[in-house]
Amino acid sequence: MVKRYLDEISLKDAVDIVRKTPAVVGSREMNLLDACGHILAQSIYAKYSVPEVPTAAMDGFAVLAKETESASDQNPVTLTNFDRVNTGNVVKKGFDAVIKIEDTWFVDDDPKEIVIRKNVNPGSYIRPPGEDIRKGQLILPAGAKILPFNIGAIASYGITSIKVKRICIGIIPTGSELITPGTQPAPGQVVESNTLMAEAYLRQFGVDVIRYPPVTDNRVLIRGALEKAADTCDIVIISAGSSAGTKDFTASVISELGKLLFHGLAMKPARPAMFGIVNKKPVFGVPGYPLAAQSVLRILVAELLESWGWTGPEKKTIPVVLGSTVASEGGIDEFSLYAAAKIGGRYTAIPLSRGSSVQMAGIRSNIIVHIPLGVEGYEAGETVDAVLQVPEEELEQTVLIAGVYDPALDRLAEKCMLEGIKIRLGPASGVAALMLLRKGACHLASVAAEDDCTFCGDEYTAKTFGQLNVVTKKEITDKKVERVLALAAEI
Repeated sequence: MVKRYLDEISLKDAVDIVRKTPAVVGSREMNLLDACGHILAQSIYAKYSVPEVPTAAMDGFAVLAKETESASDQNPVTLTNFDRVNTGNVVKKGFDAVIKIEDTWFVDDDPKEIVIRKNVNPGSYIRPPGEDIRKGQLILPAGAKILPFNIGAIASYGITSIKVKRICIGIIPTGSELITPGTQPAPGQVVESNTLMAEAYLRQFGVDVIRYPPVTDNRVLIRGALEKAADTCDIVIISAGSSAGTKDFTASVISELGKLLFHGLAMKPARPAMFGIVNKKPVFGVPGYPLAAQSVLRILVAELLESWGWTGPEKKTIPVVLGSTVASEGGIDEFSLYAAAKIGGRYTAIPLSRGSSVQMAGIRSNIIVHIPLGVEGYEAGETVDAVLQVPEEELEQTVLIAGVYDPALDRLAEKCMLEGIKIRLGPASGVAALMLLRKGACHLASVAAEDDCTFCGDEYTAKTFGQLNVVTKKEITDKKVERVLALAAEI
């Protein structure tokens, strides 16, 4: 009998199920500096007042305010009862104000007498006890995230360690074909890299991550690994084994140990994704294809963490003009990787490979375009919202090249990076690249040197670069494009 997914639900329904999962959160004591980015499990209170006694807020002289009442420009007053203070010094008893040093003069350089020409009120330029915070006053409540600029203040109030909420995520890689990074894979072998990527992503949320050793495609071994992880961790992610092949055991193991809530998602990539509960802990089954795994992390795991109060990378969207028509299978939510740049005052994007196993598409991309369920696709020239994967200002310094690949483009990218210019490459046939250029969807087109570029028209020019012709407009108004072409001429 052919195995099928248990079900295939919409992304919206999957997110609803994930977000309704009750939080399983522990806590631990952490050194203050190490706690940056974590969430407080207990409220913290000042151990003493700051300041504890009256202190000077300015460099000057501590005085008795009533002795300055008559001082003015027309009526200078000489004082003999004062105490020289610097900012932060304790104001001694008997004084109730500070007069700034620039408002005083010594009498005949006599340090025992000063002349003032303005009066001060009681409390002037004095920090009273507890002005910043009083002993026992709340610093931050439980649930607050510790930010870098909180650290100094918290330390000033007598706190050296704090109790923070702790989420531990266990990641189990599965597959008999897996080998460790650093080893060149033989035919049929795959470098186990998904869990490295997953840990790097998840640590942005301030969670702890345990990466378990790879488990071969054996039901008993996978079951044992899941039992151990669900006992130790708050969330478990099982990498690979989520499809419907003869060695995909994740779904059945989750069902045996707990409850499988869904298997099969109307989303691309990551259609085989699954989610269940084992030992009251949420368990995600993540496809083995890298880009599919990234989709589950970015969309589902992030939703769970955010619903529990953890925040990760900012999700910022920008409007982009699509350079090419893009179609969807229909009946799914689809997420595609694009390379984008600012061209002529607007953001323009060209598509990258839509294969889930092509990891270089993830490296070459800087935005993600979502085609929602019920939308059949977008037309070239249509403006859509895209999720940024890099800071928006980087798109200002990006030069977008569409076309065929040549090693000379790698050398160009290295030289440009040294000058703060980011090269983004979008694979396309020579003809397709030239069409993108004509539509203003890229800065440059790279085509094979023997290809005919004349149909672009008189306003375009081609320059030989490596084994390529790099085509651009004759009238270049973008200085960074001019610089890229100058650097290309040096290679």
